Amino acid sequence: MTHGLKMSKLFAKANYQSAESIKPFWLKASEIPLHDDITLITVITPDTWTELERLVDYWKGPISATLHTNKDENTMTTLREKYNNHAELLKRVDIHLSESPQAGISVLVPRNAERNVARLFAQTEYVMEMPSNMVPATDLRRTLNTNKGMFENLLRDGDVLVVPTFGFPEQESTVYKLPFSKSRLLELVDDDNMFLLDKHWKPNTGPTDLDLWKTATTLYPVSRYDFHYEPIVIESKTIQPWCAERFLDSRPACLFSTYLSGGDFWVLPDDYVVELPETEKNNLSDFDHVIENRLYAKFYWEQCVHHARQLDALGLWKGKRSEHIRTQCSRVIQNWGKGLIGKPE
Repeated sequence: MTHGLKMSKLFAKANYQSAESIKPFWLKASEIPLHDDITLITVITPDTWTELERLVDYWKGPISATLHTNKDENTMTTLREKYNNHAELLKRVDIHLSESPQAGISVLVPRNAERNVARLFAQTEYVMEMPSNMVPATDLRRTLNTNKGMFENLLRDGDVLVVPTFGFPEQESTVYKLPFSKSRLLELVDDDNMFLLDKHWKPNTGPTDLDLWKTATTLYPVSRYDFHYEPIVIESKTIQPWCAERFLDSRPACLFSTYLSGGDFWVLPDDYVVELPETEKNNLSDFDHVIENRLYAKFYWEQCVHHARQLDALGLWKGKRSEHIRTQCSRVIQNWGKGLIGKPE
């Protein structure tokens, strides 16, 4: 089987020629990570290469990054030289090449597909996907190692660990002093110099629940899940569903199936990541945003029915595993097909 055929089978929603241009391990790290470590997975472009270099300063573990670029040999040569001249990149970062005729996000290989590329070729059992303009401000790998037994049981059961995201109210500055402890972070939050960031919600609101996080000393479950929720999570590479590749760029779609299949979202009480200004702005057009929103509304209905049928077929419909779908999708399931399916002839 040719490389192009393999890639087109793995990423069936992508254009064949674009899938054929995916090159796993275009640049391969010299170190082989431990199997039970956490790989940080992300997607970058030539314009956000500096964000990758910043990431390795804050994340001391393995990184699996998909590099989205057009077919420019000069750019490729320059990036290869930068990689070979950076000791930490050379040691810990795997780069997977995704070449496309278009420089920005494209239907040829959607950003969700490129997230899946980085995850597929991660070399550890656990992964954490996040945009390259965020940085971990605490030692997440040490937290996982300290609580290894409990966390591994949760992750292998299909649950995920939520890492709260915080940001700065002023995004124009080029210099930021990151807090490296929860106590210092909360001082900045109380002074309105930082805020909890749950995308699609106002600052300091949203399902992560800032009030609960402030006083938490142990894991707590997300009790106000919404299908737009897109936190940074630590998850199993192999157990969790993959990102739906019909979307150009939709992180919530990467997590919705996890929730419907019964996975709980557990918030870490002392760890967090910080969002910094983007080097490259998201270039989705207004028209693309409309299409994405309409697709996601249909996706919500589809996934509710799909997972309901699966849980019922497995005899799990009345058990704990189906609690999420019964509360999240009750209206969808009760009304599915009414007015659309005629009486049998």
